[in-house]
Amino acid sequence: MSAHLELFVLTWGVYPRRIILYLAEKGLLFSPLIKISPVHISQQGMVGPDGKPPGTVPSLKLPDGTFIKQSISILDFFEDICDHPDPNQAWQVNIANSATNRKSMRGETPSHRARTRDMVSLADEATSQFGFACHKGTKLFVSMEMTNALTAKLVLEYCKKNLKLLDAYYDGDKRLEGDLQVNIADCILFSLLHFSKDLYSLDLLSDPELPNLKAFYKAFEKRESAKVEENHFPPNIKELASQWLPVD
Repeated sequence: MSAHLELFVLTWGVYPRRIILYLAEKGLLFSPLIKISPVHISQQGMVGPDGKPPGTVPSLKLPDGTFIKQSISILDFFEDICDHPDPNQAWQVNIANSATNRKSMRGETPSHRARTRDMVSLADEATSQFGFACHKGTKLFVSMEMTNALTAKLVLEYCKKNLKLLDAYYDGDKRLEGDLQVNIADCILFSLLHFSKDLYSLDLLSDPELPNLKAFYKAFEKRESAKVEENHFPPNIKELASQWLPVD
């Protein structure tokens, strides 16, 4: 059966990783119905296979040739298909039927779905803030744009505030006591925490006020979906990304 969707990703990027984690947890990562096309970073910028649209990734190509280019929209798109495939679109039905995890990763009730949306919003905002801090405060971007270590420090404080808000959502979370039933927000959050720790050498969970997020991270990193190869992050990029500029 040929692929109906094509997903363009930078496999180690923080936003594409959300989608990869989700597809793994949904049981769709190796589906023949979804073609995953890696892109690469070169001196000329982001290089991808034929068919990749201009701009960043992730980007999901639909059967009609149009694209979804925002990671959260892509996550919602997959969940919409798996929850309620259009019976008039055979490809949607096929994808929904091929998912090995049939549970909703947004929640089974309105209150559960609202809670997940809260968590998604906080995790996404924290990711955006961390990304901005990296651009302003690490050696990786010195030759590409104006940097400012103080700006990075201040933005990181806001990022950590959002993490503290998220920590409360995991307080008393029974999922952490057994087999973690992963939701969409978990994928977004783990992608950020792993990205910051292993690429930028900044452990966002070093704050003692984040005990629940630490428990979450320990539970998630044991999952098959979280496993990566030793050089998951390119060594040449990691070398520069791990060097944070000093605040004068």
